[in-house]
Amino acid sequence: MYKILSKLRLENPLVVVGRRTKKYAPDFDYVYYHEIELEEENIKKTTRGYDSIIGVGGGRSIDIAKYMAYCSGIPSISMPTTASNDGIASPVVSLEQPSRMVEPPIAVVVDLDIIRRSPRRLLSAGFGDVISNITAVLDWKLAHREIGESYSESSAIFSKTIGEELMDYVLKDIDLSQYPEKLVKALIGSGITISIAGSTRPASGSEHLFSHALDYLKRKYKLDVDSLHGEQCGVGTLISSYLHYKEGNLNYEYVENIRSSLKRVRAPTTGKELGFEEEIIIEALTIAHKIRRRYTVLRNGISRDKAEEILKECGVI
Repeated sequence: MYKILSKLRLENPLVVVGRRTKKYAPDFDYVYYHEIELEEENIKKTTRGYDSIIGVGGGRSIDIAKYMAYCSGIPSISMPTTASNDGIASPVVSLEQPSRMVEPPIAVVVDLDIIRRSPRRLLSAGFGDVISNITAVLDWKLAHREIGESYSESSAIFSKTIGEELMDYVLKDIDLSQYPEKLVKALIGSGITISIAGSTRPASGSEHLFSHALDYLKRKYKLDVDSLHGEQCGVGTLISSYLHYKEGNLNYEYVENIRSSLKRVRAPTTGKELGFEEEIIIEALTIAHKIRRRYTVLRNGISRDKAEEILKECGVI
């Protein structure tokens, strides 16, 4: 880390870390992410005298590090200890909904031995976040075609290729021995596509709206369900790919490849595997279009009966 900081002409970072990941942090001043008050003035006081912020751990510590760096006008560095979402390299901070755009990390430092030892479930969730690029790009292209939304062909191709290449590897490799390394590279690439586009469009579409709808219903009904963001996005990608298949944008074999690849990394492919009752999955699909102003294959919404029909047809319920 000292050599990396030297190359970046930095020498006095503040480390943001969680209690469980403190053992992986470089030997600099540190603060626990759950103890930080996120008001801008307080952040500036906390970061005074430091020239950078290093986020060590999972999504929360890295998001807070990015936000603190943004508020303080200094760069951030990401040191993920698992690979469960593309926030490790993106300019997106998801501390609340809607998420906000800040400056992306200027470097991502990854110890693959640590990633390999992280919980299998987190690595499966990371795959769900990457494969969602495929339907996100289809939704983006749809919005460009139907309502004239601004569209970047280069960002779209880059993002979709990242998702397809990882899916292809998962389906064809015998033992997935290089999976952690390929997953990390894919998540970093996915984050970069967001920076290039200046929008989350290349990596977030109807499948993410479905995931956010599930999060909303968890809070609304106080559900004791611990499904992860990437897991929900994976199931959302299966639903969205089926909707695009119905409109002629994908062939059915592609939809089945998405399902098979999720199963290969032992990620959920049904609402039950996520931990939800069928009615919650149905409701989530009917309200997903309302979560944020984003034109997708969901368009102005899906009725309850139609949602149930779609979910049964694609095998999610």
